Amino acid sequence: MSIKPEKRILVPVIAFVLLLFGGLVLSVISLQAVSTEEWRELKDPQKLLSGESTQRFTQLLNAHFVLGTLFNQIERGLQWNLTGDYGPSVRAGCAEWLFLADELEIHADREKSAQFRAELATRLNTKLQVRGINLLIVVVPDKTRIESRHLCGLRRPAAFESRVVNWQEALKSHGIATLDLTQTLENTPGERYYRTDTHWNETGSYSAAKAVSAQLEELGWVSVSSAGEVTLSPARVARSGDLVHLAGLDGLPVCLRPALEQAQVTDVAPVAMVSDDLFGDAGTPSVALIGTSFSRNSNFVAFLSHRLGEPVANLAKDGGDFAGAAIAYFSGNTFRVTPPKQVIWEIPERVIEMPVKEAERKWLEALRKGVL
Repeated sequence: MSIKPEKRILVPVIAFVLLLFGGLVLSVISLQAVSTEEWRELKDPQKLLSGESTQRFTQLLNAHFVLGTLFNQIERGLQWNLTGDYGPSVRAGCAEWLFLADELEIHADREKSAQFRAELATRLNTKLQVRGINLLIVVVPDKTRIESRHLCGLRRPAAFESRVVNWQEALKSHGIATLDLTQTLENTPGERYYRTDTHWNETGSYSAAKAVSAQLEELGWVSVSSAGEVTLSPARVARSGDLVHLAGLDGLPVCLRPALEQAQVTDVAPVAMVSDDLFGDAGTPSVALIGTSFSRNSNFVAFLSHRLGEPVANLAKDGGDFAGAAIAYFSGNTFRVTPPKQVIWEIPERVIEMPVKEAERKWLEALRKGVL
């Protein structure tokens, strides 16, 4: 027998009220641990007038509010259950499909930001070429572009339609090797991104790895291994997507949160070094990968390594945006001591036009001065 919608909502409401009341009671009890001297200072007239007492009391309450974190989680759960609201950073598409709000936002000065990053990439490529290092820039299209049939009521701005093509052409005009994964993923059957996560699933990741390795071989930089095929596992495991976390709904009781997603997980064995003289240092990969969490999800590096028949040094960073991983890698000892032969720079489409960060401006100035 199914539960009526109003009863389904009533249960978390009652649970929330009980938790809130219990939390307040426990917090009042725990505030008894505050010393008499601290209470006396809170009642100081000058501190009361200046607002210092209020600020200090808030700090004490937060420190002793034993259910503070749970309270915030339950509050978000209630908002979602009552209104379907996922917060400011997440948008709901068709049933069970979530999208990053940033993929639907038109940033101010977006064209200038794209031009800035094209110059940054161009100057980096020039510096690497002088040192005999190849650079391939790989653009990962937005989830809202590839899984557009699951947007339902969401609208992706038409201004984004030619964003990747335009930026890629700007790079090519300066002699930079690029790969746009849009066509690859569009031609891949089935779902290519997780429903409740920003990133590609193993189907999308494996198609991307094959496309990247094919591009490297076409450029004459590597030879694809004849034993590089991987059979994706049919097994599924429950996982909570990063968009559920971003919405503040993970960790809630089952009755208050979105259902866990059933995701494919393939066990991919690591690839050993084929030789010890790839660039003069035994055991050092000749291919370095920089980028974002796309390179750290869904076995992308493992798939790419199998295609190439050699390990890939993964220097990508979660939350790296456009240049976070690149700046860290090229300014670190790993690059200076053991530079690779090939660098793959994975870049999500949505970060191309986002506001330029101060760290990027400083890096561009350094490249203009010849520093790498």
